[in-house]
Amino acid sequence: MKNIVTISAVIPSYNSETTIAKCLQSILIQTESVNEIIIVDDGSVDGSVAIIKKVLKSVNDDTKILLVEQENAGPSAARNKAASLVTSTHIAFLDSDDVWHPDHIKKVKSFFQENNNFKIVATKYVGAPINYIGEISLEKLLFKNYFVTPCVVLNKDVFNEVGGFNEEMSFAEDYFLWLRVISKNKGYLLDYVGAENIYNKKIFGQSGLSSNLQLMHEGVLQCYKNLYTDKLINFKTYIKIKVFEKIKYMRRIILTHIVKK
Repeated sequence: MKNIVTISAVIPSYNSETTIAKCLQSILIQTESVNEIIIVDDGSVDGSVAIIKKVLKSVNDDTKILLVEQENAGPSAARNKAASLVTSTHIAFLDSDDVWHPDHIKKVKSFFQENNNFKIVATKYVGAPINYIGEISLEKLLFKNYFVTPCVVLNKDVFNEVGGFNEEMSFAEDYFLWLRVISKNKGYLLDYVGAENIYNKKIFGQSGLSSNLQLMHEGVLQCYKNLYTDKLINFKTYIKIKVFEKIKYMRRIILTHIVKK
């Protein structure tokens, strides 16, 4: 007997008038529908809200859709707000400048239905080439973030247990959440490219928060420090991954410099 799995799509939106319609359409055309869509507009000052309302009026299926407007508080606060309203068993994250490929929800839902012992599952992301597929352990995740936020679907109870996204972090807060989840739960990366950025933005070195490589680097180091403080990793592992992250940071700087040339 298959496990009962329902999925809610969660979207934080901020000044996304040029992308939010495509983002929402990518959810509505999924081969396996989500049970609800929750959008939190995080204080947009452009036409985002009007566009969202226009798209919602055009939807005729049984999918529950909720739009919440709040003062600007950042993407983590917006995601946490949306997650607090979820009524499904699982939360699927999507950013307002990203789109899902048609079978993203179908692939993830099918996996969860057959594998209830896994609590976080992700597909792959265009622009983030990863050859690996399979179970993601804490050790693997410490050295490489296999989970790109718009590709992740997470058990709602586990999300609540770890406290959601850390709203005090502006960089790598999603990575910190995945690390905390994986420290006590099983995760898996599927062999399906499930999402991409509308602007073909790279994971690092271009527009968006990830463009600030130094702050991203500092955010990752903060993740490791928090894990060590919370006794989720030992001192030897803490030092090893700090050194490895500093090497990766220098590599990113060099690669970004080459690309810009």
